[in-house]
Amino acid sequence: MDNPKILSPAMLKTYTQCKKKYFLRYVRNIIMPQSTTPFEHGKNIHAIAGYYLSGIDISRFEPALNARESTLWERLKSNEYFNFTPVKTEFTLNVKLGDYWFGGRLDAIVKKDEEFYILDYKTGSTPEEPKYDYQTMVYVTALNKYLKTDTNISFVYIDLKNNCNITIKITPELITDYETRLINIAKQIATLSENSLHNCKNNKCEYSKICF
Repeated sequence: MDNPKILSPAMLKTYTQCKKKYFLRYVRNIIMPQSTTPFEHGKNIHAIAGYYLSGIDISRFEPALNARESTLWERLKSNEYFNFTPVKTEFTLNVKLGDYWFGGRLDAIVKKDEEFYILDYKTGSTPEEPKYDYQTMVYVTALNKYLKTDTNISFVYIDLKNNCNITIKITPELITDYETRLINIAKQIATLSENSLHNCKNNKCEYSKICF
């Protein structure tokens, strides 16, 4: 099977959860309809945060937020990391590791003193294992290559639902580990065969009606 041009965290998570779903979504390119309701709060918060960090006047946007969104936005505005110096916002970043490309869109990169921080705003659930979540691994390795120098990097999940932070301090050893893990899963994806796939019979999956 041809390897996708750029592997995103969402693609890697899908492959890990269900290879058949990955095949239908990213090889067959079958997109199943899903309810967008759970994502609306997140979209609005990400949009206004991007404008804010870019120096755009958001005074006309804030009144349009509903009560829950206003609460989440106030929590984000008062977050210590969110008030560090902005470097990039809504930044698409790709990296080549071995023969494979990985990439994604970072909510924000901020800086304080000599430390860079990747910020990821969560209005819903946070990863079960943040240190080894694919989002962490892809974003960190991509930023490390992008900066082209030995720098201090931390990844911060800003949990707006519970008003707390999950901060991961990145070391050179951890970056090497991330690169190895990403290359290994990319190799598995590259050799994915339709003949080896099985139905998972998960009725909650949006692909369950066409899984064959």
